[in-house]
Amino acid sequence: MKTEKVSVNLSPVELGQIDCLVERGLFDSRSDFIRASARKTLDGYNDELQRFLKPDHLKADNADLWFTIGITGFSKKDFSAFIDSGKKINIRVIGLLNIPDSITPDEVLRVVKSCKVHGKIIASKDVKEALRQIDDES
Repeated sequence: MKTEKVSVNLSPVELGQIDCLVERGLFDSRSDFIRASARKTLDGYNDELQRFLKPDHLKADNADLWFTIGITGFSKKDFSAFIDSGKKINIRVIGLLNIPDSITPDEVLRVVKSCKVHGKIIASKDVKEALRQIDDES
């Protein structure tokens, strides 16, 4: 999986401790240590992350709830099926949401009731704007 670069400020003592663990072969690099530490911390907050994905106020709003931690995407066929059914969807993603260029902003506005992504959205500029508009209204 492609990674994103972040900057972290650490004290000289913390950095020295990490370097010592790397030197002893417990981690391949500083980055490896930081990734492992982040994963361990995030595992401890799994229940909280699940509450974000499935908030109570969305369970009772008669729209389908699409949620994931990871990578998710919708196809033109998915959007056509939602439009044909008259259903709206609430999207919650921690990770990556991919909406192909074949999906228009109008289709997004017809299908998506709410959308919250913590991570990255891959979509056309116009679709991203439509999602922002939905987010502003909810």
